[in-house]
Amino acid sequence: MFNQTFPGNGTFNGNNPSEFDRFLGDPILANIAALVCAANIGLLLILLFTYVTSYRKLKSQFTMGLVIFASLLIVQNIMFMFFLLVRAGFHGPGMGFPVLSMSIFEFGALLVLLKTTWI
Repeated sequence: MFNQTFPGNGTFNGNNPSEFDRFLGDPILANIAALVCAANIGLLLILLFTYVTSYRKLKSQFTMGLVIFASLLIVQNIMFMFFLLVRAGFHGPGMGFPVLSMSIFEFGALLVLLKTTWI
C-alpha cells in the first residue's frame, strides 16, 4: 500500500492498521472533539440569544437568517456529538485528529463571529 514515517514510531506499513489506530485513531481525541463541540454549542447559544434579541428590536430579515443559521449549527453540533459519543461514528482508524481539527476550526470561526457580532 504505502509507507509513512511517524516520529518515535518507525515506519507504518499500510498492511498493519493496528499501528495506525494507536497513532491517530485514538478514541480520546474523539472525546476531546466532543468537548470542543460542547463549547461550540455554548458559543452558538450565546450567538442565538444575541440574534433573537436583535430580531425582536429590528424585525430584519437578515437577522432572522442569522437566527436560523445559528439554530441549524446548534442542531448540527448536537448530532455530531451524538455520533462521537454514542454511536462511535468517527472512531475509525485515523479519524481522531481530523475530527478534532474540524471542531477546533469551527470553534475559532465561532469566536470570530461572536467578536464581530458584539462590535
